Amino acid sequence: MTAPKSVYIHIPFCSHKCHFCDFAAFAGLESRQEEYLNSLLAEIDERLTEYFQKSDGPKDDSAQDPGKGREAFADKPVLETIFIGGGTPGLSPLEHLQSITESLSRYFRFSTDLEFSLETTPHAITAEKARGWREIGINRLSIGVESLHDFELKAMGRDHSRAEALLGIETASLAGIDNICLDFMYGLPEQTRASFQATLLEAVSLSKQFPIKHISAYGLEIAINSPLLLRYPRECPSYPDEETFVQMFDDLCQIMEDAGFMQYEVSNFAKPGFESRHNLTYWRNQPYFAFGVGAHRYVDRIRSANSKSFNAYVRNYRESEKIEEISPQDVWVEGLMLALRLRQGLDLDDFKKRYGIDLEEAKAAPIKDLESAGLLERISKAGKKELSRPADEQGLSDTEKPTKFLRITRKGLPVMNSIIGALI
Repeated sequence: MTAPKSVYIHIPFCSHKCHFCDFAAFAGLESRQEEYLNSLLAEIDERLTEYFQKSDGPKDDSAQDPGKGREAFADKPVLETIFIGGGTPGLSPLEHLQSITESLSRYFRFSTDLEFSLETTPHAITAEKARGWREIGINRLSIGVESLHDFELKAMGRDHSRAEALLGIETASLAGIDNICLDFMYGLPEQTRASFQATLLEAVSLSKQFPIKHISAYGLEIAINSPLLLRYPRECPSYPDEETFVQMFDDLCQIMEDAGFMQYEVSNFAKPGFESRHNLTYWRNQPYFAFGVGAHRYVDRIRSANSKSFNAYVRNYRESEKIEEISPQDVWVEGLMLALRLRQGLDLDDFKKRYGIDLEEAKAAPIKDLESAGLLERISKAGKKELSRPADEQGLSDTEKPTKFLRITRKGLPVMNSIIGALI
């Protein structure tokens, strides 16, 4: 059994809960950070000990000695990515983050190319903290900027300003963090197409001054009981209409492309080589560990999730755990849904090997219809549209045959859910 190579850690504390937030994030619980850390470390130890005992992993008694560090076992599995999200983990004491890192190092060898990401809000970034993050090993900072317009930030209930966002980016850069991701949102109340364009263009300009390697932008999704709905009901004219929303997405794709940020997933853009390897684990339907309140994991084809209740988690993290064993049908459906979010598309040969389904044969009719409508296309590994004549008719060997991908076109991205529905 091959151990997952990615770990997600959830730290739920925030100085302020935004109006749109539906995550396991809590304001006003700062006094319980130590209590939460103890529960989190206990979960990490218990789950990983249980996993490795079951899978014949490291059994040396020194694994239980936290002082042994990451090099205690030569045969420990290699960890490729760590992502600490929240909440606002950037607010966490450095010693808490260090304790989490040390706990993981008892069970894994950290890859020499480890991607170690931390989420933060701009106002949580200080020079001292940023230097401390680097010393711990954090080498990728994901900053929740959301907008570079104060009136939009206010509408969302964000507790930082445009000026604080700019200062946070500069501070992180000066501290030596050289892989910065900026997160934005669109479809916001009070937001216009022009204001979103201005935010994106300024982000591009900032990337020429600071090591901004990755930009993500997600369309606003409003949770049913969100405070945002009380301030801005769904029918409120302050929201961009559907046509403007689609135009915003088109602007996003074009501005990023023009600036050299490659769209590798529907909402994510990166300079070459700086794609989020951790998030690619999710989109490629690969296994991963996850720990903390509300955390979702995927291990041995079983998905499970911790309770989103803070009190339930610290009392007994297993008490309200939800476990779902994925059926063979659900496995391939999830694989299809996730792969089609990637701009590389779905590797048809790999899909057949993993799930035993020849998609071109099983879904020939809907694929043909979607291609005719300009919503779906087949491309080669090089990113070019598939040749009209099959490779074997051209006398190519198996090793020379291009890898075929099925992907949603730019035109099809706004109606991606409908396209996926037609293929399931």
